[in-house]
Amino acid sequence: MVETFYVHLEFASKNGGWSIGLPFLCSKCGVCCTLDDFLTAGEITYKPEEHPEVHAKIRALFEALGVIFEEDEAKYDRYITHQACPFLVEKSCSIYEIRPEGCRQFPNTKFGMQTQDCEALNRFQKQCKVLRKGRKTKETFHFTSQPQEIIVPAKLTENQYQTCIRKLLQAGITDDELALFKIFNRQKKSSF
Repeated sequence: MVETFYVHLEFASKNGGWSIGLPFLCSKCGVCCTLDDFLTAGEITYKPEEHPEVHAKIRALFEALGVIFEEDEAKYDRYITHQACPFLVEKSCSIYEIRPEGCRQFPNTKFGMQTQDCEALNRFQKQCKVLRKGRKTKETFHFTSQPQEIIVPAKLTENQYQTCIRKLLQAGITDDELALFKIFNRQKKSSF
């Protein structure tokens, strides 16, 4: 299953407007996978009896964090901010299928858009900015588990589509990001 966060950009124009979907493609850099982010991402969706090893790890984690907090709150704050998520293994989520909702929705989370060191998020924000530049734009953020089930389909002409691609290439879109952009916006072009 492919889960994708994307922004639907609607542009005002004389012809009634047009729109595109700009997906975010996680590069799996692990920058967002801190213990602090994990603790604010919500609960893991699992039954302890189905994943006893995860349950045991979480129980041990909370016990250890309680000890650190009781010793020194400032030390606790530093620890959770600089410690990696306990489920991050070689820059990959070891509980991906049952990860918390906040992790699923990244970067559309409290901690997500504030992330500074994520190259994929920085590119995504730059791409949004270059597409919006000089245009009255409405943004809505969405999450889909299948790109073919896009919540809000794009509405644009071939010329608008090509202009978007040129701008995205200038903004440094990667080949994989461009391929996903094309999936989100292909066969959605119209001649209105």
